[in-house]
Order: sequence, then structure tokens, then C-alpha cells
Amino acid sequence: MRPLLLLAILGVLTSSPPAAAADALQARIDRAPPGSEIVVAGVAAGPVVIRKPLRIVGAPGAVIDGGGRGTIVRIEAPDVVLSRLTLRRSGRDLNTEDAGIFVGAPGVVLEDLALEEVLFGVNLKQAHGAVIRRVAVRGYDLPLSRRGDGIRLWYSHGVTLSELRLERVRDLLLWFARGTTLYAADIRRSRYGVHLMYADAARLLDGHFEDNAVGAYIMYSTGVRVEGNRFLRHRGSTGVGLALKESDDVLIRSNLLAGNHVGLYIDGTPRLLTARSEIIDNVIAGNEIGLQVLGSAGGNVVAGNVLDGNVLQVRIDGGRSGAHRWSRGGRGNYWSDYAGLDLRGDGVGDTPYRARQWFEALGDRIPELAWLRGSIAAAAVDFAARALPIFAPEVLLEDPSPLMRPDVPRAFRGAGASLPFALVSLALTAAGLAAMGAARSSFRGSTASRRSAA
Repeated sequence: MRPLLLLAILGVLTSSPPAAAADALQARIDRAPPGSEIVVAGVAAGPVVIRKPLRIVGAPGAVIDGGGRGTIVRIEAPDVVLSRLTLRRSGRDLNTEDAGIFVGAPGVVLEDLALEEVLFGVNLKQAHGAVIRRVAVRGYDLPLSRRGDGIRLWYSHGVTLSELRLERVRDLLLWFARGTTLYAADIRRSRYGVHLMYADAARLLDGHFEDNAVGAYIMYSTGVRVEGNRFLRHRGSTGVGLALKESDDVLIRSNLLAGNHVGLYIDGTPRLLTARSEIIDNVIAGNEIGLQVLGSAGGNVVAGNVLDGNVLQVRIDGGRSGAHRWSRGGRGNYWSDYAGLDLRGDGVGDTPYRARQWFEALGDRIPELAWLRGSIAAAAVDFAARALPIFAPEVLLEDPSPLMRPDVPRAFRGAGASLPFALVSLALTAAGLAAMGAARSSFRGSTASRRSAA
């Protein structure tokens, strides 16, 4: 009997903890006085709700596991600090917006957090003045239509977001949020990297957006600044690096837009006749369409940009784009396909750059020709249009002061010389020269043989 009794005791000790033990963290939160600190160690069970100002800090390796039910941490009190924790396994119900963290109060600080296997990452509603820094969110591996937003702000003003890492989410959504600063975000393999809806005075600074459907979409917003970002490899028929729709007084400066289907897309911007946006000092390179402008957009300043190596530098939908200013202070943009001269030596072309895309206009009338875009046939048609006046198309835009040299910001240049790359290049060059020498010797030998035979 004693061995059986011992086995029964061991079975009780090694079994899963009862519900009361699993709720230990929530019990500690409920007992703690306002303003105190709670240290979480090991794996704690969620979900939990915080209804008083507290500081909850994780020991190394601390985890709050939601068990796949609802929102893991729900913050309903101001001035809460949540720090140095991993939160994992939220629920998956879009209707209840299951999230890693919900914040419904002002002045909350979220820092040094990893959110894994969550539907929504951080969901903020009327959470004014929140600070979210050094937070990584990785969503469930779900189709885009079933994902939640990595970060969502709704009626939350003056929020600071910095050093975020988002992956496999829907959007980082700023919705009716004023005065948001987003700094050094890294967002990949999502839908819209950043999605602004009625988000006035937002600042998007030094971010990295790659392999999403759209890097950033700015809609119905005023006074937005977008500076120092990289928008890379947004592909597919709807892939856009950066898009503007019906927004006013937007500043797009010193960004890199490369390898996208469309680099920069402008629709209905600005909305007001008294407003204008500035697109200056950006590098727009290696896209299928560098800059796509709808006829509904006008009055913007586009100057100091580098448009280099795009299959189609500019596409104007809806006719000539004469309402934009393509230079400022006597300096326009650099166009890699500009064929003019600079006899004055001042770095500005002597003749205007004129975008004439006869094939593009023909393709608009005959959609079946679209598959030829970027081909030798399309290039031949455009060359013929330039060479023969009878085929001269309408000028879509005119840059009166095209720049002769690209001015690429240092941050977007290569990292310098690479010794391995140089060695490989020299080896390939040597192999090529050796092959040419062998071919030449063989040719000479065959020639000598023919002569002796003759």
C-alpha cells in the first residue's frame, strides 16, 4: 500500500496547477497598492486586467501566456508601466479584437516587450500620451484577411512609438490620432506597413518598410512628415512604396523608394486649393513605375529628387501634369534618362526634361499592350516617337531645371568597398581574360592550319 500511496502523492505534485494557482498573477495585481511594482518571474498565466497604476516588470525570461483566450493584458488605468516581458498566445477572434495588450487609459508606458502569436499586437483606444518603445510583434501565421493590426491607435493623441519590429500583421494603423511620432519602425511581410486615417501632424521618421503590400498609406491627413525612411520591394500589381490620398501639407523628404511596383503614388493631394505638399530630396530608383500621379493631384512641389533606373520614370493618369512645380530655386530633379547637356557647367541641364511616353499613352487606350511595358518593343516605340516628329506625343511633364548628377544621401549609399566582392570580381575577370586568350589562341591555330593546308 505504501508504494501506491507514494505514487499518488507524486502524481498530485507533478500534475497541472489548479485554477487558483494559475490566477496567481491576477491575484497579485488585485492585492497590490496603487503605484507599487510587481516582478513577474517564470511563466505566468493570463489573461490579466490592470485597473490601478502599477509597474509590472519581468525578470529575465519572464512570460505571460494568454493560453489562446482573449486579450493577454488589459490596461484600464492611467500611468501603468509594462516592461521586460514576453506575451504570447492571445485569442484569435477578430470580433472581440483579441490582442497582446489593450490600453484604454492615458499615460501608459510599454517598453522592452515581445508579443508572439497574437492576433492584434497593441490596441490603444483613447490612450493619449502613451509611450511604446522597443516592442516586437509577431502575429499568427494567418491570411491577411484574418490578421489583426500590429499596433492600432484610435482617438489616441500625442503617442510616441519607437524602435518597433512588426511582422505577419495587418497594419500599423493610426486612426483619428493626432500628433503621433513613429521612429525607427521595422515592418515586414504585412499589409500596409503604416496606415494613416485622419492622423494629423504625424511624423514617420527613419523607418524600414519591406515586402508588404504597401509601405505607407497616408489618407485624409494634414501636416504629416515622412523623412529618412526606406520603402523597399513592395511588389505585385498593387505594390506601392508610399501612397498619398487626399491629404494636405505633407512633407516627403530624404526617403529611399526602391524595388517597388510603384515607388510613390499621389491621388487627390492636396485636397484644399490653399494647401500643397513637398516631395523633395528623395531617391526613387529601380521601381517599375517611379512616380505615379493621378490627374486629381496638383499644386505640389517635386524637386531635388533622384529618379534613377525606373522602368517608367513617371506615369501621369488623367493627362498632362502641369499643376505641379518640378523645380525649386532653379534646381529640379535628376532623371537618369535625361539626354541634355550642361554647357554652363552649373550642374543643371541646359534644356528642360520632358516626359513623353507615347507607348504609355497607347497602352492606356489598348490595355492588351500592357504586357509589353518595359520591353525592347516599348523602348523602340518611344525612341521612334522622339526621333520622328510625326509621332511626337503630348508632353506629360516638364522639369525646367533637371539636375545633371544624382545627389544620394549618405545613409542610402553602399557600405563601402567589399574585399570579398573585389576578390571574386578579380577572379572572374581573370577567368574571362584567360578564356578570351584561349579562344584567341585556338582561332590563330585554326587559321594557321588552314593556311598550311592551302
